[in-house]
Amino acid sequence: MARTSYDDWNFMGEVHKEELRARSARIAKARQINNQRNSFIFLCIVILLTLMGLVCVYSASFQDAVSKGLPHYYYLLRQGIYIAVGVVLMVLVNVLPETAIKVLSPIMFFVSIILLAVDTIWTNNLLMNPDTIGFLFLSGVMYMSLYFSGRGNKIERATQLIPPVLGCILVLALILLRRNFSFALMYLALSVTMFAAGGVGFFGVVLLLLYVAVPVACIILSKSERILAVARFLLPGLGANPRTETIMAAKSAIASGSWFGKGLGGGVFKNGAISDLAGKNILACICEELGFWGIVLIVLFIAFYAFVGYLAAKNIRRQNGFYSDLAIGISTMVVWQFILNLCWVLGLLNAEGLPMPFFSYGLGVIPILLESGLLYKITRVKIDADEKDKVMASIQDELMFPERYDFENR
Repeated sequence: MARTSYDDWNFMGEVHKEELRARSARIAKARQINNQRNSFIFLCIVILLTLMGLVCVYSASFQDAVSKGLPHYYYLLRQGIYIAVGVVLMVLVNVLPETAIKVLSPIMFFVSIILLAVDTIWTNNLLMNPDTIGFLFLSGVMYMSLYFSGRGNKIERATQLIPPVLGCILVLALILLRRNFSFALMYLALSVTMFAAGGVGFFGVVLLLLYVAVPVACIILSKSERILAVARFLLPGLGANPRTETIMAAKSAIASGSWFGKGLGGGVFKNGAISDLAGKNILACICEELGFWGIVLIVLFIAFYAFVGYLAAKNIRRQNGFYSDLAIGISTMVVWQFILNLCWVLGLLNAEGLPMPFFSYGLGVIPILLESGLLYKITRVKIDADEKDKVMASIQDELMFPERYDFENR
């Protein structure tokens, strides 16, 4: 049967190039609008979390400042300075090109290893403290993102795992020599996440854990006090715990907050019952003053922060593997830090605690804002011409072979 009109050809899949370009442009524009919306929402979340943290620091610290003869806004002012430094780093990292960030990644990682070695040998606290340990986590994520993205996030030979595995073992060994098990747990969780995101797969992750297990066990079993520290880490109720009074007071403060809390500034556990209330234990003050629903709101903000980060990683996965891996690592870092801080406040971890992201008083807010600046930069990545060509090719394939995509009639 002869075709009598052009519409028959059009129905069979012959489409004008102008139509393809128009459809590709519409899809690309829609994606760009979504990226802009997500980046704006992410920036709003970062601003809200930072301001909420600033208010909570003031509420938790003004009574302590007055008792020491300092102005009631002393800690608030210092936290504002730390936030200002973090905001400057956010702006700078958004100005830097991608090439500069890739160059800085291995430099930051090797500098971190050197500082860790100095801390271990001379028992300093350059990186081995809650305020600056975030820079170590970020440097590891950046280095592993660069390494795996340089291989297309596909590991074809086991020998390709040697550099990142050795790097992870070295960092974990230096951390464990100082018996900072919370820091080691955090770094191990980030390493597993980055290996999985880098295309290593389940077998590679298991291999990483096996490689790490042997030197870690040797370090732990080398001295009796380390064995005892691990036992206390795994069984918080074992033996005497110098934080017992603080943990009990923190639990009492959390329970007294009930559903809606006592209101900002209305907490009664600011008389020294809880040490470092504005720092790592600030969660107890938040629960007491804002109640259950206040902490639920914070958890939702943290969860949405991570959701936008993971969504940005998914959207640019084919276009930019480095930024995609980096977004996954940063999002995981913030979530895990929040979880480990919660466990530490409740007494589930006896080792050195991690600060609550965005809320704890101290220098720890600076690496958090730096990470947020990197993630904000990733959410603003535009679809380049190559990605548009891929979109057009997929549209043309769908129109030429509609039976491959006709799922509704199957």
